Amino acid sequence: IKTKALTDWQIILGKFTASLLLVFIALIPTLTYVYTIYVLGNPVGNLDLGSIAGSYFGLFFLASIYTSIGLFTSTLSKNQIVAFILSVFITFILFYGFDTIDTSLGNDGYIFQQFGINEHFKSISRGVIDTRDVIYFISVTFFFLFITKQQLKNE
Repeated sequence: IKTKALTDWQIILGKFTASLLLVFIALIPTLTYVYTIYVLGNPVGNLDLGSIAGSYFGLFFLASIYTSIGLFTSTLSKNQIVAFILSVFITFILFYGFDTIDTSLGNDGYIFQQFGINEHFKSISRGVIDTRDVIYFISVTFFFLFITKQQLKNE
């Protein structure tokens, strides 16, 4: 039997890409809703396509972060249920945890909110694709992929 040795990065990126492809395929049928609302609008085409495109980009970036977190938590435990619960906990904290910081702190509260996913997702879902938001999503995704690699190396 011949086998080909795969590096940790190849395994991680293969799982990550497959998961993102699954999300992408799941999002494609929802475009029928956009088309339907576009046609049925009064007048026809009375729809903010920038906001819709931004929401789709935001969903894709959100899925990339959630996928990378899921890959990371699956390296922490051999039990799938434990990994799932850890993943839900981490994504909940990253999405809502930084929004609860008191804004009466002035600039300090706003700076902490910038670490949360929700702040960047809200910005993109308005149709404004800012490089700061894109860099944030890509950075968090690669951070969790990197610590996944480190966790595999330590095993």
